[in-house]
Amino acid sequence: MTAITEEHTKQNEDVQFSIPQRIGYAAGDFANNMSWALVSGYLMYFLTDVALLNATAVGFMLMVPKLFDAVVDPFIGDLADRTETRWGRYRPYILFACIPMLILNILTFSTFLSWSEGGRFAWASVTYVLLVVAYSLVNIPYSAMPAVLTRNTEARSSLSSYRMTAAFLSATLLAFFLLRIVDWVGGGDAAAGYQRAAIIFSLLALPFYIWCFAANKEVVKIPHVKVSYRNLFGTLVGNGPVWTLAGAFFCWGILLGATSMRLYYFRYNADNELLFANNTTIQSALSMVGAISITWLVFKVRNKSTLPQIGFVVAGLASIACFFIPIQTDTGVVLYYAMSVLFGIGQGMILASLFGMVPDTTEYTIWRYRILAAGFVSAFITFAMKVGTAISTAGAGWVLGWIGYVPNEQQNDTTLFWINFFCHVFIGSLCLVGAICLRFYRLDKKSYANMVADISARGDDQVVEKM
Repeated sequence: MTAITEEHTKQNEDVQFSIPQRIGYAAGDFANNMSWALVSGYLMYFLTDVALLNATAVGFMLMVPKLFDAVVDPFIGDLADRTETRWGRYRPYILFACIPMLILNILTFSTFLSWSEGGRFAWASVTYVLLVVAYSLVNIPYSAMPAVLTRNTEARSSLSSYRMTAAFLSATLLAFFLLRIVDWVGGGDAAAGYQRAAIIFSLLALPFYIWCFAANKEVVKIPHVKVSYRNLFGTLVGNGPVWTLAGAFFCWGILLGATSMRLYYFRYNADNELLFANNTTIQSALSMVGAISITWLVFKVRNKSTLPQIGFVVAGLASIACFFIPIQTDTGVVLYYAMSVLFGIGQGMILASLFGMVPDTTEYTIWRYRILAAGFVSAFITFAMKVGTAISTAGAGWVLGWIGYVPNEQQNDTTLFWINFFCHVFIGSLCLVGAICLRFYRLDKKSYANMVADISARGDDQVVEKM
């Protein structure tokens, strides 16, 4: 197998992306969030209060596909690593898998109230499991792609910063407009409103996927050899950076799943459903500030894990403070908005930093195990996040069932207390645990630079399989 030439390697390491190229990469996550933010923020509420399914059953229904998808993800990542086309390894998935994914996005937010509850539950289960797998076919190659766009660690952080900024911009637009569009196009029919809103946002996503595909080129040409699954999973043994990131993403996944309770909080505790839209808009907008700040903050730290640690602590303390705010008063609303600003900035710092750290584990894996596994490693870290999301999403449904939640009715004080606790204290605590996980991330900038130099010096750019 031919090693990468010194000239080509240097070219790849020194790649600095223009702003149009960075925006082009970010367009992919703008599109992703037309599904991700829609599902994570609204699907549980849609299934309990619009499709009128039992909350406990919905919890199980949302957990099982996520767990299945989490198990499948590493194999999707390996499939992407093995793919070789004239467009590269990862770009083709963005172009060709997005169409079935967007169709399933619409079907998942479709329900038929004339059907029996069993029929509605079966429809929701099938469409959702297909959606989460289709989404992985797009998102895992997309997340792995920076590893073949550049070896410059700051450039990767910049790409991640732009990516998360675009993701939060997408989430901001969706947060502000979704409930308004549901009312507008539904004409009082919530089921029709959600379905038509899903159609609008899915159609909006398509050109951004095409833009992402067209704007990027895979320039880090690392030959790939066939690696057995035994050896692939062997790269996880003792792989400290991967396990540390997996722990942080697991906490983030639990936090993300728990946010599915927020719409219930604003509807029943605050008695103002549109306040959810306005608050989420502010939170997402400030997340863009936190994400874009990583572009220059990353140059100020020796270890990239410092930034998401700060983000986790800020977001966690802000979330816990929200538990004590009297949300039904004018002062309470203002205080809640202030805490949402802090949570949003922290959230943006967390995600932009974490996703910028994932590609660095590709070189660590090559350096230690002499195996290219960018897609596999990215998928494993995503696996941890999805397991966390599955557990907490199911937990939200179980909590609603346990506390006696009744859709579209006034809730009792006990129910309101636990909705508030789950939304704020639980989420805030998980943020603090995420910060603790990242204290164990040892792949700082100096060790990363030495590692890349060692890879080049010993010829491991060839990525030979460890036998």
